[in-house]
Amino acid sequence: MQHFSEHVWTDFVRGASGSEINADIKAHLAEGCLQCKPEHELWSRVPRIAAEEAHYAPPDNLVRLVKLGFTRKQPVEPKTWTLANLIFDSSTQPLLAGVRGALSTWQVIYSAEGLAVDMHFGRRAPSPAIHLIGQVLDQNEVQTLPGNATIELSTELDHVIATTVASDSGEFHIEFYPKDPLWLLVKAKGRNAVRIPLKNLKQR
Repeated sequence: MQHFSEHVWTDFVRGASGSEINADIKAHLAEGCLQCKPEHELWSRVPRIAAEEAHYAPPDNLVRLVKLGFTRKQPVEPKTWTLANLIFDSSTQPLLAGVRGALSTWQVIYSAEGLAVDMHFGRRAPSPAIHLIGQVLDQNEVQTLPGNATIELSTELDHVIATTVASDSGEFHIEFYPKDPLWLLVKAKGRNAVRIPLKNLKQR
């Protein structure tokens, strides 16, 4: 007596087998085969179980809430930046009486992690935007920084509002609108990032 393999049964219960095979299976079942009858009942339950699987899935909104809960529990990465020291500020230098009111730019130099960050700030009237032109230097080698450095301008809450990459000579340029306080983060390969406070920009 002829019996059928598993792949034949799976095609039959899915309605994917040919008409000739369908007829053979139906005729065989009609003969009352005691081996194939339970096989047919077993494989017929598989599509029904698969169709009902969707009813056991949790709602999408609950899945999102659970995922959000795991995201919040992730450990916070430790800070890997160094606060820079101010070593020069042109606004503290005495100027000649005739040029005090004419200057619209100022310069500051910060130092940390063996880097010197030289920055010049200025405005182009009538725009209130500030132009920052700077250069990152390697103090130990008395040369420009080998490899490009990434420069990020962010708020106190670490919201990045501008980013750029220094050139091969360490130079960079950022244009932004003043708000207090702002921070500049200089990321150079092989060192902690250098964090520089930019304060009192609105009063400049």
